Amino acid sequence: MTCHLVYTVPLKGYAGRASHRICRFLQKSGLPVSFFGSRRNPDMDWWPKQSPFENTKHIFHGLSSHMPTLLYSFNEQLRCRFKSDDIFLGHPYFPFRSGEQGVTELSLGQSVRPRVFGLISPLHCDTDIETIHINKAYLDAIDRLLPRADILFGIMGQYWWDQWPASPFAHWIPKMVRLDMAIDTEHFPRVKTGFNPPGKRRFLYIGKNDPMKGVDFLSRLFSREDGFSCGWIGRGSEIAGVSRISTVRPLTGEFMKKIARDFDFFVSPSRADPNPTTILESMAWGFPVVCTPQSGYYETEYMRNIFRDDEDRSVEVLRDLQYADEAELMKIADKARETVERQYTWERFVGTIRKKLDIT
Repeated sequence: MTCHLVYTVPLKGYAGRASHRICRFLQKSGLPVSFFGSRRNPDMDWWPKQSPFENTKHIFHGLSSHMPTLLYSFNEQLRCRFKSDDIFLGHPYFPFRSGEQGVTELSLGQSVRPRVFGLISPLHCDTDIETIHINKAYLDAIDRLLPRADILFGIMGQYWWDQWPASPFAHWIPKMVRLDMAIDTEHFPRVKTGFNPPGKRRFLYIGKNDPMKGVDFLSRLFSREDGFSCGWIGRGSEIAGVSRISTVRPLTGEFMKKIARDFDFFVSPSRADPNPTTILESMAWGFPVVCTPQSGYYETEYMRNIFRDDEDRSVEVLRDLQYADEAELMKIADKARETVERQYTWERFVGTIRKKLDIT
């Protein structure tokens, strides 16, 4: 009995990218080679401590601790060979443009079917997103796979779960299991221990310049005359009204200590984003979070919502935080950190997968 896990594996520099290309060519010729070495015991020590590679690492360890597990990357060009008591859990090919196939797609429809054929993916149901990410083409591709699958794990958070019954994909619900993202809080130490004076507090955005991330809304909020200052770490062209701090870089504890001295709140303006880990990381660091519900999170005692369709109301939220009592902000930060440590854990994330796949 073997578990086959298909997710994503990072490429290690130029040599890794070259090996990946060569292996894909050989796989298409029928050779079951691997570009990352052992499938049963992959070397993950060097992997970046960020999503989606943290997802792969923790799911693999969580499954392999209970049964022999083989790891594949979702865009490899080979099919798994099943025995009838095997378990398969696969991420569809990504990013999907038109007709691409990877391990998950190629492994469907074999004469020997595993005991469980599961799918897993971050999900939202906004079909108007046009960027090459989770868009209608990708959702339609999953729609074609799902009739032959037994279960679909959707990483999405409460907001998108609540939208699903009114979506074009409501018929997926009988096979769906909701997962909330997770982080290792030990990698994200509490660095925010105080706040700048009222009126001088600043907001922070971490993420790429992309329509799905809602950077148009971010730009509008911080380009207003009554707006506030926002800094940005991420890739892409400049965002009007927002000052770039850095392009993509390791967000080490030491670096984030410096950021915490200059910035006070984390803002996520996403238009369609399933559970971004930057929100959980910011909660762990001690930054009070401001986000759209479409980021996957509703307003709570430790998080405020802003609204893409109501800029004035959103600016009022920013103003409330700008002039809030520091003691109250510290309570929010304390509660957020405690919530991440208790609720958004890999033990809970992987435990849900194991339970639903009947792996004990």
